[in-house]
Amino acid sequence: MNKRSFLSLIGLTGLASALAGCNTLSAFNTLTPKDADSDRLAQNIAYGDGPRQTYDVYGPRKGARNLPVIVFFYGGGWNSGSKDDYAWMGRALAALGYIVAVPDYRLVPQVRYPDFLTDSAAAVRHVTRHIHEQGGDAGQLILMGHSAGAYNAMMLTLDKAYLPDIAVKATIGLSGPYDFYPYDVDSTINAFGQWPRPQETQPIHHVRTLDTRFLLIHSRADTIARVRNSEVMAQKLSASGNKVTLKLYDEISHQDTAAAFSVPFRNKAPVRKDVADFLMAMG
Repeated sequence: MNKRSFLSLIGLTGLASALAGCNTLSAFNTLTPKDADSDRLAQNIAYGDGPRQTYDVYGPRKGARNLPVIVFFYGGGWNSGSKDDYAWMGRALAALGYIVAVPDYRLVPQVRYPDFLTDSAAAVRHVTRHIHEQGGDAGQLILMGHSAGAYNAMMLTLDKAYLPDIAVKATIGLSGPYDFYPYDVDSTINAFGQWPRPQETQPIHHVRTLDTRFLLIHSRADTIARVRNSEVMAQKLSASGNKVTLKLYDEISHQDTAAAFSVPFRNKAPVRKDVADFLMAMG
């Protein structure tokens, strides 16, 4: 299947299909055009000893130095996903003028909560120590994620056990689950069900006052992580004295908030522009 016919098929079947499974997502990553003014700067940088404890780095082709750093965590219900399938996201963010790290982390059933979070935290710590080698400024650190990856980014920001000595300038969540106990689907039951204190697994219960700025993006039509996750999180963050922006969209899916960063589907919703505007406003 050539690029044009594949993208036509995706357009007919919907973006939900494009991000529904690893095989389709791999094809999407391979065939979709990438932002021409960005590139992958490094691949498979190890932050641990395991095969899923590595990350890739993307940046602008113009080679600017001391750029802000985005660590992006992909979704997949904590049981699927690969950094290799997200070059389109790394390059879409890098083209905005950022150094972007996309880590892998161990997945269910190999691990359960909190191991995928300890992996994510270890990746961030390694990035902050070494990202200057690719032109990044770890003092301008942004955590970002989609779906389960948004959960990871939010937990690393809010739960001081994970990154106690690292300042997070901004955290961006796309379609994130932040308040989902009691668990009612297999992915959350399998990832969190064995933990004896379930409230500890919920980002909503770790809200505290921080210098971090928050951007929460969600669709009212999301049937996987309901929009109330971002609504209640925004309310609690704001009530605790945090600076938070909530952006809600209509008629796009759970997967669309990520896929709209890709070149072919930016007309689905202005998610990439809203993220760019939010980051630009921080200075």
